[in-house]
Amino acid sequence: MTLKAVRFAALMLAALTFGMGLCHLLQLPARMGWDQYLWVGSTVQGGLYGLFGSAGAVIDILTVISLGLLTYLVREHHRPGVRLALSAALLFAIGLLLWWVLVYPVNVELAKWVNGQVPSDWTTYRSRWEWGHATISLFELLGFAALIASVLADTPRNNSK
Repeated sequence: MTLKAVRFAALMLAALTFGMGLCHLLQLPARMGWDQYLWVGSTVQGGLYGLFGSAGAVIDILTVISLGLLTYLVREHHRPGVRLALSAALLFAIGLLLWWVLVYPVNVELAKWVNGQVPSDWTTYRSRWEWGHATISLFELLGFAALIASVLADTPRNNSK
């Protein structure tokens, strides 16, 4: 029962994490064309992504933890798909690491703009923020695919058509 419960939690958390990343990815083309007032107004001052930073951070961390635990349990129960589960855990962990490397430093700078002046090179920060999120979402997509494949690897074949 524990393996099923952890697998369920990992699937749910990974779907939620990838869902947030997919939102960023799908918004990228439009947001890259926004002018300073629209992009800064919505992203920095409007609080559009406020819950991504608080609730989203908790979900991201729980996803990596649950995938690590799932990998351990799949291996301990000698179930197929352990390499795929490990791949999922590593890909989501890389996504979280990339957030710290690519997006967090920009978030620190953006926090200064809430009540301050927006620098003339604001588009540099926009590009790094938007493309950083897009890169992370691709790692999450691959991680989610590996997770689904790990579950399918442990799914009995139905020989009847």
